[in-house]
Amino acid sequence: MIRRLEPNITYTFLEIAWSGRRKRFCIKVKPNTTEARQFVDLCTGQRGSSFFNTRLTRVWNNCLIGGNYDYGVNRMMLPDISYEGRVMFRSHTDSSGEFIINTEGIIPKFGVDIGHVIKGLKVLQEVVQLCDTTQVTVVDCGVVVDF
Repeated sequence: MIRRLEPNITYTFLEIAWSGRRKRFCIKVKPNTTEARQFVDLCTGQRGSSFFNTRLTRVWNNCLIGGNYDYGVNRMMLPDISYEGRVMFRSHTDSSGEFIINTEGIIPKFGVDIGHVIKGLKVLQEVVQLCDTTQVTVVDCGVVVDF
């Protein structure tokens, strides 16, 4: 029997690679929102689609943006937030969406606040400094399972 993971106890990871480097960061996902469940699904591939083999799309105001991004979709802007490592997610369809990870400072919030980076923030701050973040690929993703 396959048991659906509950976001209120879920820690996800994304492993990224660029220029011969490979680094992992972990995110603690907040409980019980549709967007949090969809983010976890895209990390695990439970519904077919996945962040696996996607690229970061750009850096914007010290934030990394990635996932299955559709440039034709308007962004939903909400009040500014400040929190290093905050992770937000905006769903485009049942099988796609984009995430944004704040590496420092204040950013306009778009989408839903789904969690925060608990490991690997320094790696993400390094990636923000790259000239071309579209060369950064998600080479693995999933959930962290506690034994």
